[in-house]
Amino acid sequence: MVKIVKHIVFVVAFFTLSASAFGQSKDELENKIESLQRDIELAEKLLKETSDNQEATVHQANLLQTQINQREQLIKTYQNQIKVLDKEINKNKKDIGNLQKKLEEHREEYADLIVVYHRNRNNLNNLLFIFSAESFNQIIKRMRYIQQFRELVENKIEEIDNTKKEISAQLAKNEKDKDDKESLLQLEKKENASLQKDKKSLNNQLKKLKNKQTLIQKDINAKNAEAKKLKAQIEEIIAEELRRAEERENEAMRNNRKSVDYQLSNNFSNNKGKLPWPVNQGIVSGKYGPSRHPTQPKVTVNNNGIDITTTAQSKAKAVFDGEVSMILNTGTNNAILVRHGVYFTLYGNLDKVYVKKGDRVRTGEEIGLIHTGATDNKTILHFELWQDKNTVDPLNWLRP
Repeated sequence: MVKIVKHIVFVVAFFTLSASAFGQSKDELENKIESLQRDIELAEKLLKETSDNQEATVHQANLLQTQINQREQLIKTYQNQIKVLDKEINKNKKDIGNLQKKLEEHREEYADLIVVYHRNRNNLNNLLFIFSAESFNQIIKRMRYIQQFRELVENKIEEIDNTKKEISAQLAKNEKDKDDKESLLQLEKKENASLQKDKKSLNNQLKKLKNKQTLIQKDINAKNAEAKKLKAQIEEIIAEELRRAEERENEAMRNNRKSVDYQLSNNFSNNKGKLPWPVNQGIVSGKYGPSRHPTQPKVTVNNNGIDITTTAQSKAKAVFDGEVSMILNTGTNNAILVRHGVYFTLYGNLDKVYVKKGDRVRTGEEIGLIHTGATDNKTILHFELWQDKNTVDPLNWLRP
């Protein structure tokens, strides 16, 4: 009997640990679903803002492609969660089967105890049995025997009741998992319909844009020229900043201490993957590095940073403590270069700037108003991250 009880304890503990592992996985998937749903909701809002302009634009095509990618990720996450629930449902069935088997064993053991009780009921209920003992020690032994037998019966009844409760709880959990799976299947079906609609809209946009090849190429050339000019300006400023930083470092070493630049660089580096986003909300509509143009297959566009589409009247925010190195005029709008030791962040496409050269900025501080196009209604922050004299992918540094 002791062996059976130990076995039950082990099984229940094993099931509890397994459920915990599944639960963690489900929580992670649920968090990912919520995040993707927020991103899709924002993308839909941004597309609605730009759709007031009836002219098809490359920006709208990029937003649609981003939304398509997000929907595909969401559908995949739904499918992964359904797989987890399928495992849970199968596990529930095994758990219920094992518990029902244990319940039957408890009932059989209880029945055996009842048989023993009926065979010895005269002794178990009769005071004569106790006091007819030949010695005081025998009286004590008989009293203990009766007490132990009663406790054994009571414990077995309790085990039966507890197992029944476990079965009821497991059945309820199984029904909930089935309901959750059905809900996810419906959400997946709905998201697939939206995905096909988005793909159709994107194809229509691309067809319209094919008639604007000359204008698009002209726009690409203008943006490339502007990006090249901006990069040259930044490189010149950074080179001078690094020269000054080296002088400060040498001075600090002569005084046997570490410079502020060293400490700031180290703090910035330690926050890789944990930096806050430079906007309250937004989606990445332009990724870092070279990429194929959506309407010009033979044209490769190189981005020194990322483009974040956000809502009108949004503010750019410093991603880390630093000092404003320069306010740049890019020809149409403004950009702010902030130094963080040997690291630099650039915030471009600003209508207004709230800081000036030499100002100290804090993490999360609003430093400028992002420009919103008068005709296309798009609000895009261009964000770059430099390490020494080289650009790096900001997405590797910003928190997920």
